[in-house]
Amino acid sequence: MEKSVEEFMIKVKEKNPGEKEFHQAVQEVVESLMPFIQKNPKYKKAKIL
Repeated sequence: MEKSVEEFMIKVKEKNPGEKEFHQAVQEVVESLMPFIQKNPKYKKAKIL
């Protein structure tokens, strides 16, 4: 897992403790979207994640 994904997941887990299924779903989405968003600055500026 990339460092930026790990950092994002730490924040998600802090805000939503005890929601293992939610954490798994978020992680799957973030792992798919994060590389795309990092390569396309207009989406990064929109703060989608």
